[in-house]
Amino acid sequence: MMVSAGTLHVVSTELTVGAFAMAGLAFLLAGLSSHGLLGLQRHLNLMDHVAHFALAFGLLAMPMAVLTGIQASPGEGIDHPLLINKMLLASASFGLAFGVLLSRRTHGVTLWDDTWGSRWQAMGGMAASGLILATASIGGTFSRGESLLDMFHLPYEQVPIFPIWLSGIIVVMALANLAMMRRPNA
Repeated sequence: MMVSAGTLHVVSTELTVGAFAMAGLAFLLAGLSSHGLLGLQRHLNLMDHVAHFALAFGLLAMPMAVLTGIQASPGEGIDHPLLINKMLLASASFGLAFGVLLSRRTHGVTLWDDTWGSRWQAMGGMAASGLILATASIGGTFSRGESLLDMFHLPYEQVPIFPIWLSGIIVVMALANLAMMRRPNA
């Protein structure tokens, strides 16, 4: 007996969303503790580890959620505006989460010592988590016709199209960032 793509999609989506939700909360708490708020300073190391481990786990679970989602969707794959928006948001979240993890790997725990570094790290982790939660909300709208974010009346049916020139600028910026990472620190 085989397990359907829909069932595998539910399981892999729950793993992904749960990991990203845990990461988002841990990044919030790490950001607060790095600024000495709410008396959480002594828990910064714990929050740092939880946030980055949960984010890494979510990234590992994400490809299975995407692949099973494509297999489980009715039609010929990605042929609905909701599915296209899901792919855009999931891709943006993946890139943001990867950057956050790469930053942590490059700078280590000391990134929390810098005021702006800790803010960007916390906001990046929370933004990646928020994008995945929005992706899951679109999935609920697509499969059940409702989601938790319906009260915000988000334009899920509209697909943002980037002009070629804007896509080119983003590619150049990404390549410049990669080149800067390869240079040794002075």
